[in-house]
Amino acid sequence: MSSAIRDELARHIKQGVIPPFNYAYPSRSTYRPLNGSWNIRDIWAEDLKRHSVPELNLYLHVPFCRYKCGFCNLYTVISEDLDVYDAYTAALCTQIRDHTEIIQSRRLRTIYIGGGTPSLLAPRHFEQIFATLDEVYPNWRSTVEEVAIEATPDSIVKEPGTLRDLMSMGLTRANIGIQSLVPSEIREAGRGQANEQVIRRAIEITREEGLPNLSTDLIMGFAGQSPESWKHSVDELAALAPETISTYFLTVRPDAWFSKTGAYQYMMSPDLYERYDYANAVFKEAGYIQESNVRYKKLGRGGYQQKVLTFHGVPLLGLGAGARSYSSAVDYMVGSVKPSLTEVGDYISKARDHELTPVTGFVLDDEEIIRKRLVLDTFDLDLKELDRFGYQEKAHLFEPVLEAAQDVGLLRRLPTDRIQLTPAGFKYRDVLSWMFFSDHVIALDREYYAGLHKSNKRAQKHMGSEPLSISGLKTDAV
Repeated sequence: MSSAIRDELARHIKQGVIPPFNYAYPSRSTYRPLNGSWNIRDIWAEDLKRHSVPELNLYLHVPFCRYKCGFCNLYTVISEDLDVYDAYTAALCTQIRDHTEIIQSRRLRTIYIGGGTPSLLAPRHFEQIFATLDEVYPNWRSTVEEVAIEATPDSIVKEPGTLRDLMSMGLTRANIGIQSLVPSEIREAGRGQANEQVIRRAIEITREEGLPNLSTDLIMGFAGQSPESWKHSVDELAALAPETISTYFLTVRPDAWFSKTGAYQYMMSPDLYERYDYANAVFKEAGYIQESNVRYKKLGRGGYQQKVLTFHGVPLLGLGAGARSYSSAVDYMVGSVKPSLTEVGDYISKARDHELTPVTGFVLDDEEIIRKRLVLDTFDLDLKELDRFGYQEKAHLFEPVLEAAQDVGLLRRLPTDRIQLTPAGFKYRDVLSWMFFSDHVIALDREYYAGLHKSNKRAQKHMGSEPLSISGLKTDAV
């Protein structure tokens, strides 16, 4: 078995397969109607039983954007209506209060306001949110390790005072998506309002205001991107020296705007891994250390603590329309996976009336909990942590993959039964992660994206009725 898996891993690496970055397991595409089988109180009561040290990450979702980026398949809607923002903020604060017992039963570790573009909100909205957090968890500023927000460069430039106000409220990190520092690539991404000058000015503003942790990103694989243009973006960003840098391979899913062209599939391009190598070398030479396969940080200053803790198994409570919650019992949403202003309106009314319940999700058994940790956390994982979920009894499902990963140089195993990725393991981490997916999760993921494909006539014309490589690696390994 392990030799077959080893050959499969080696083949994927040789082919240059690039599956999407696995930042969650199971993915949103696997969520199905829960039909009232779970309520929020029971989910978090069950989760509490499974953690000897109760901790919590808090994620607050603000779905509003000025425009839709071509590669985005996140839960976002286009709106700049301040009346909608007012109603949404009130609903979000009501939902926070409704989760008081769940939040107070755990040590709050991180707070992240994501989206969407939450920096579109006015200072009064954030004051309302943070006042609600003061009410629910009075000492949150003492316990949390980061308070973060997602923003676009143009939102920072247009309203620099919002960043200043947020820092006075406790903000420590801002994620500012830039994707490229090459004008033609910025336009290709659908980010025309955030040109190179706007990006540079946004970074200057964060420096002028003294933001502790500026997080930026670059994307490999835009149409028209060349090795030279990639090197230009990497060199320029290294010179700008944000505390945190992420580099992502472009992957277009059938629910992203780019899919309207009728072309989407997982890429197979060893050349793009050469771009990874270039960025890896430049950033390390500039003093960054690698936190994950996609992220680099300045030691002691940068990083993305909420993501790190979530990968380590600390649960995440997601509040807001489109937010996902990750527990050790059920991963769930209180709405559907398809964003719309109508659904946001439904969220607002249900939150106001205290009627929000889990609508879609994925119920986790012990095997899937183990798979979740292996998919997300092989960077540095003590396998003994998984014994409480029956790892020893289920080891035959996972050990062949670990052995194969060792054989091809992706993984090292320490005598204490701790596993760690090697530099090659960081590079091909997402290939390895897919080897731990269950058949059930793969089937649900394929079913979801195949359904989207069938509704896209242009895609069927270009790619056929049942295209290959739109959902995960085809593997019989586990």
